[in-house]
Amino acid sequence: MSPIDNDQFSELLKDKLGTDWDRALLVFNNYSPALSFDVVNVLMHASDQHKVGEVLGLLEQHYEGYLKYQHPDIRGRVTDGFGINRTQALFVGICQKVLKLQPTNA
Repeated sequence: MSPIDNDQFSELLKDKLGTDWDRALLVFNNYSPALSFDVVNVLMHASDQHKVGEVLGLLEQHYEGYLKYQHPDIRGRVTDGFGINRTQALFVGICQKVLKLQPTNA
């Protein structure tokens, strides 16, 4: 499946994000195509729960402290010395702790 592009991001979220739109678009573009589905997922849920600002803050903080040092082609795929992918852990943490999402049985 192809990554979500800017047009699709706009179609999915522009009306939902209101005054946070420009900030969200910058975050989306910083996170790279490999992470497009993850960013859209947490922002859609955050919008539903009125937590967009909080989630954007976490995404911005992670980018500044960790992702901006990774090449865009591999951004979010890097693991540390213990085999932990901090970016995957971030998204899981946002889903579990901030958004309080529960897994659904398919």
